Amino acid sequence: MNKKLFSLFFLYSIFIGCKNYYNETIDWADSLVIESDIETVKKSQPDFVEIDWLNPFIIDGEEYYEIEIKNNRDILHMQNFLVFENKKYKGRDAKK
Repeated sequence: MNKKLFSLFFLYSIFIGCKNYYNETIDWADSLVIESDIETVKKSQPDFVEIDWLNPFIIDGEEYYEIEIKNNRDILHMQNFLVFENKKYKGRDAKK
């Protein structure tokens, strides 16, 4: 009985310790003020998000910065981006 209890506790601890930050990331990106400058957005970046600010994808003059989310378990495997034009925030985009 003790082994089962320990195993359940161990699995529960792992599950709780691996928080999925997907929803928090979407909430953060959606709460950013449109037309915010890129430096303001950088300063508000949460710890559970990684963004390569030096290497955006450029599409039709817009800069797409891919958002890497810690412990992301999105079953659709979406790529999420912050979109800027002229260093001003335009919104969030997601692609499969």
